[in-house]
Amino acid sequence: MIEDKVLESNATVLRTPLVDIEIVDEEEHNISFDIVESWNSIHDVWIDNDENKIIEAENYDEKRIRIKTSSLEIRKVYFVKTSVPIESRGYDERQFTYGYTRGTQTFAMTFPDPNELAKLLPDEFGDEWEWYDFNVEEATGTKAISFYLIDRKKDYINIPVAWIWNIHDHMADYEAAVVSFTWTI
Repeated sequence: MIEDKVLESNATVLRTPLVDIEIVDEEEHNISFDIVESWNSIHDVWIDNDENKIIEAENYDEKRIRIKTSSLEIRKVYFVKTSVPIESRGYDERQFTYGYTRGTQTFAMTFPDPNELAKLLPDEFGDEWEWYDFNVEEATGTKAISFYLIDRKKDYINIPVAWIWNIHDHMADYEAAVVSFTWTI
């Protein structure tokens, strides 16, 4: 197993050029987390979704928010609080992504969804859920994502975050690229 490189311990906010991110409980108390180096090693942009037009991404950064499960109460609801409203950018197997674009910059963060099948097929899974659960809140705004801990089978919850700047053409291609930077499952 690869050892995590911790960039900052016990942070209460991850600041990016577009979106600042906090983890808070229902009373707006901050939950501390570690800012950790990303696991991603692929940084390609597919222009017009064409495999013959793949370019290496430039002007990007990425991190992971690593929340210690020991710092969370079981079944208590927590929120991913952002400085600006973020919007759905898509989903893949057992994860979903939210993001924000302004000017020549784009941002994405992906939330693991280990209980995706249990939500879709509750009769088959019953109470057999994985160790935490992320949910998209109905309300829009700066707390669009909530989660709660089910048990402490694992030590951490990881939320990958990435952003790219100085984009002047093909914004949709760069939005797709920054989303894929955050897909880790």
